[in-house]
Amino acid sequence: MKIVLDEGVPEGLSNYLPEHDVHTVRSLGWKGILNGRLLKLVESIETETFITADKNLQRQQNMRGRPFATLLLSTNYWPEIEIRVEAVRSALKDAVRGEVRSVDCGTFVPKRFRKPAP
Repeated sequence: MKIVLDEGVPEGLSNYLPEHDVHTVRSLGWKGILNGRLLKLVESIETETFITADKNLQRQQNMRGRPFATLLLSTNYWPEIEIRVEAVRSALKDAVRGEVRSVDCGTFVPKRFRKPAP
């Protein structure tokens, strides 16, 4: 499965998805591109799943009917995601193109309390 990780998603997640073809927005050279244009780029490379932690994405963009599934992580804080990576893996199995699925992988932690991501 071809997966794109949004800019705010810790890149360490890709290490837990070895059976998938995982790309990051940064590795694709799309860092800083805003949501509307970014989603068109994600579509252009025939992505099957887009993983993001951007809670505003659904309010800013129409996600229904997109040719890829979207997983919306509850946090982008790597220590929380890492211990709940099975929730992400399970959501990937159930992902449906054109739908947004929320994934509970922990709670947001303010930056001043965060440890650096890998």
